[in-house]
Amino acid sequence: MRSVNTAYKLGREIGRDVGDIWLPDEVLRRQVRRVIGPKINLFKSDEDKALEAGTGLLICTAVLSVFALAVTVLLLLPNSYLETAKPLLTVRTSLESMLGGTPRLLVFGITAALVLITIMFAIAAVVARKRAAEAYSEAVSALYAAGFQGAMSVLEVRRRKTGMVVETTGRREFLPPSPRPLGVDARGAEEVVAQWMRHLGEADAELTSVTGDGGIDVTGSRSFAQVKHYAKAVGVAPLRELAGVAANDPRGRQPLFFTRTGYARGAVDFANAAGIALYVYDVERGGLEAMNARAKTLVQNGIA
Repeated sequence: MRSVNTAYKLGREIGRDVGDIWLPDEVLRRQVRRVIGPKINLFKSDEDKALEAGTGLLICTAVLSVFALAVTVLLLLPNSYLETAKPLLTVRTSLESMLGGTPRLLVFGITAALVLITIMFAIAAVVARKRAAEAYSEAVSALYAAGFQGAMSVLEVRRRKTGMVVETTGRREFLPPSPRPLGVDARGAEEVVAQWMRHLGEADAELTSVTGDGGIDVTGSRSFAQVKHYAKAVGVAPLRELAGVAANDPRGRQPLFFTRTGYARGAVDFANAAGIALYVYDVERGGLEAMNARAKTLVQNGIA
């Protein structure tokens, strides 16, 4: 695999196969890496090619430097030592014959130059290796990111269709609202939401006044909510209004949104970006569903 488009498509397949559509992002990232990682087979980058060329030059100069150093050492050895090692004396005699009248200082200078060049190529090889590793890491990261985006694009659609059902428990301080088979009016829906908020941890959740509430229907010390008893999906406008209230809230409370139907795609995207928790309530059955990741987190950890 080399293309981010291929990684994105594979990520979408992963998103379709995921069992728990509300699994944490980090778990999904690990799953994407586990699937995509073995399939990665990148072309050689320019940095890789530069590294190969530099390594080849380094090897050549290193071999020449070793040879030149051996010659230099042999020429510098004292005759008294060479007389005890006749093979070395024979080699030096041959070298001197080959060099003819070449000054030894020139030989030593060439050796020093080769050593310096080898050191320079070694430094360049280290730099090239680092750049090649960085280029490879960036390319792999781009593939992983594309795969994650593909998986999330599918999961977001699945999450919009089916929220996470909030399981009630007697261990919480406040009980959830009871089913109301006959339904409720808009004010009754706000009462139901206030009960849900208390069950989720907002112990002092209370309804606001009917008028002059600034778009807020239920308020508490750590969160506040807007409730829409609509018969159709909620669009972006009410969420934008709630986000404006949250941005100017001096206590920095968590904004929540409750409706009995669902949310348009653009509304969910906006809520995710604005940090608004989305819920769908069912007064007839006494149920509640978390419709985005922020809402699920509050369900799991409590409103805090």
